[in-house]
Amino acid sequence: MGHANNAVFSTYLEQARIAVLGDLVPFILARVEIDFRAELRAGEEVEIGTRCSRVGMKSFELEHELHADGRVVAEAKSVLVGYDYAAGTSVPLTDEQRRMLAV
Repeated sequence: MGHANNAVFSTYLEQARIAVLGDLVPFILARVEIDFRAELRAGEEVEIGTRCSRVGMKSFELEHELHADGRVVAEAKSVLVGYDYAAGTSVPLTDEQRRMLAV
C-alpha cells in the first residue's frame, strides 16, 4: 500500500513524550487524540514538535505536530496524569514536575 499504518503514530507520540519528559514512570497516559492531516508514506522520516499546553493539579497536556517531507501529517494531544503505581491512584504533580513542564 505504500503508506504507514495509523497505529505507528501512537508509537511516534510515545517516543516524543520520552524525548521531552525522559522517564515516564511518574505519569500514566490518560488520553490521546490524533487528527490525521496527510498520508505518511512508508520510510518517510518523521519530525515531531511537542509543547506543554496545560498544567493542572494532577494532569498536563502535550500538543504534538508531526511533519514529514515539509508536510504536517498529523496533529495530536496527549494527556498525562501524575500516578502512584504502588497505590494505583492518581497523585498531584510535584513542584519540580510543574517547573519542568513550564519550560
